[in-house]
Amino acid sequence: MDSSASAPITTGTVALTVANLDASLAFYQQRVGLRLHRRDGGAAFLGAGGPDLLRLAEKRGARKAPRTAGLYHFALLLPTR
Repeated sequence: MDSSASAPITTGTVALTVANLDASLAFYQQRVGLRLHRRDGGAAFLGAGGPDLLRLAEKRGARKAPRTAGLYHFALLLPTR
């Protein structure tokens, strides 16, 4: 058996482009419960006390590309929630 098959799979920070950084921050902080780790210009990094889980980058007027599904979903599985 290949030992890599039993190795845990991890992901890095999820990066999203948003049209309104302040509104997106409010959503992820108030509704999802993430904490703001730092804000750097037009980007913000959020998490749950450990490493960054989410990076939001503002692009004013950003829209989904035509004829694409966009982001289907991403999940954050936290041990205490």
